[in-house]
Amino acid sequence: MAIEVGGGSLAAVIDEFTTSLRTDGPYRPPTPDEGPVVDRLVAAVLAACAGTAGCRIEEAARTAGFTVDHAGGRTVLVSDPRGPRAWGLVVLPAVVGEPAPQVVVEIPHPHSDLRTERVGLDVLARLDGALLLQAGAHRHAAAPAWARRRADFPADVSHRPDSVFARLATGLVAARGTPQVQIHGCADRAGFDVVASSGSGPASALLAEVTRSLRAAGERVRGGGDPGCEELSGTRNVQGRMAARFGTAFVHLELSRSVRADRARRGAVARAVADAVVATGGTGG
Repeated sequence: MAIEVGGGSLAAVIDEFTTSLRTDGPYRPPTPDEGPVVDRLVAAVLAACAGTAGCRIEEAARTAGFTVDHAGGRTVLVSDPRGPRAWGLVVLPAVVGEPAPQVVVEIPHPHSDLRTERVGLDVLARLDGALLLQAGAHRHAAAPAWARRRADFPADVSHRPDSVFARLATGLVAARGTPQVQIHGCADRAGFDVVASSGSGPASALLAEVTRSLRAAGERVRGGGDPGCEELSGTRNVQGRMAARFGTAFVHLELSRSVRADRARRGAVARAVADAVVATGGTGG
């Protein structure tokens, strides 16, 4: 059963998709034989972002198990969250061509990290050149009973390089040098509201601008590796490691539950991200 898009609001599409995800839902990563299918999907997304004439994204998406439709003035690729190829949801930039996308906003743990997808939506509302990349399954979907480490969970896309999510992120970063902002959620803790880090890579102007803006909005922001925040710094994150390899900006945000529950505070996070992308020229430098 596929998610219906049908020209409705983007928020409605993403809400329906996200709330349909279940811990016991089906999921499998692409098989080696499906590698060319995923490669064609990545190439088609890149071509669509560039506004390449004759881009055949519908065919590439359909072969990879995605439907293509339009909502909120954007092209949306949606996989079936009730099938094993629950590989993701992609919202393309509202504007195409160079420089596009300005930033990849990543939601690796939808429904698990509650309301993180709404922060992503808020960023898209402020940046026509932003692309949203969201996981297609709950992070615990299809996990074996013995799974303990995050890498043991097949649908935990921030720790699995074999996911379509990871391969799309890699394609965008490798081809365009696109900065990434990845949004997570954590429980409320004493002393801070947000942990802003660069994962395993070096700090960037994008990270500095996001941090400055959040502090100006009144949020208590800790940095990666600060005492008590080590496990919230994204150092094992595969997208962050990939960004470090390519020398591109990666911002890993852990938002407390109180931040995510408050619409105004979610908006402040989105504003910080959007303003920082503009201020750093869409490179994160």
